Amino acid sequence: MKTNNLLSTFFIATTICLASCGRDETPIPEIIPSDGTKLTLDGGAGASDAENAVFVDLSTDKQSSVKRVSWNLGFYNGSNFRVIQNSMTGAAAAVTTSSDINAVNTTNFDISVLSSGTVPEKLALYDNPDGDVTKTVISEINATEANNKVYVINTVFAGAATEANIWKVRVLKSGTTGYTLQYAKINETTFKTATINKDGNNNFQYFSFETGNVTVEPAKTDWDFVWSKAMYTTLMGTTTIPYIFSDLVFTNHLANVSSVQVIFKNTDGTSNGNPTYDEFEESNLAALSLSAARNVIGSNWRATTGTPSGAFTDRFYVIKDASGNVYKLKFLAMGAGSDGGTRGYPQLEYKLVKRG
Repeated sequence: MKTNNLLSTFFIATTICLASCGRDETPIPEIIPSDGTKLTLDGGAGASDAENAVFVDLSTDKQSSVKRVSWNLGFYNGSNFRVIQNSMTGAAAAVTTSSDINAVNTTNFDISVLSSGTVPEKLALYDNPDGDVTKTVISEINATEANNKVYVINTVFAGAATEANIWKVRVLKSGTTGYTLQYAKINETTFKTATINKDGNNNFQYFSFETGNVTVEPAKTDWDFVWSKAMYTTLMGTTTIPYIFSDLVFTNHLANVSSVQVIFKNTDGTSNGNPTYDEFEESNLAALSLSAARNVIGSNWRATTGTPSGAFTDRFYVIKDASGNVYKLKFLAMGAGSDGGTRGYPQLEYKLVKRG
């Protein structure tokens, strides 16, 4: 009887030890970043007016396409309480003097101010294209409700503002972790209410006036840049004006993605001494200063008119993701000039230079 008890005790102790040791020694799965590949982005129908925005994650070779028109407002998940409008549709907004959403209508607000135009005065209708969340048309949401004014939004980019596309909104704080949105069409006398809670896994929580809460961006650690048509700026002579661009590329600056442009040819096609895409390797990184600005790539990678046009062949980009992986990336074609691509389906290639 004692022998059986001793054997049982030994078996139980051995089992516990093996289970415990197994737990302690189980290695954490290693996430190996992609060595690089070629991608054709799925911009969808529309050519230069492609219907999709495409988010790209280099370390997993993944792209995520979402309809540009699928959202109207983005609610910041960071420490500040800020709201962005949809630059991907060229949405425009202006503040009113009222804090009563039901009191605002076309008799006391001139919706024509929300029409698009290539004059400097129109810049005030759009969030700053550098992606700084403190430079939005909608002011930071105030803890004192009466200080939060009503804004009127034209959800489309158009030379003439029409009532069908005009909404009015008012945003309040919902406790310390969310937002309360009041929204209605411009001449409606009752409004709808939605609560948007912050989620630290994402840069923004997105909302559609038509469908409610929607998913737009992947989780903030799961993408490095987005390709889309969007509101931007350009120069008319020496004057900065608003202009809606196709084929813009913005890096995920809010999640610590950084980048730099490397031009390796002079305008006459001769080498300027910088390494080419094929030549660039880890030892070349020390000579670069990567930028946290989201528009380093912007529209700089291509031209739609002039000579040359299409995807430029004299440059590439170096991108460092939030995990410290460093990639070199070049655009191969975009469907302009004679680059052989299809508009709305840009082609690119990238290669891992340094693992994070």
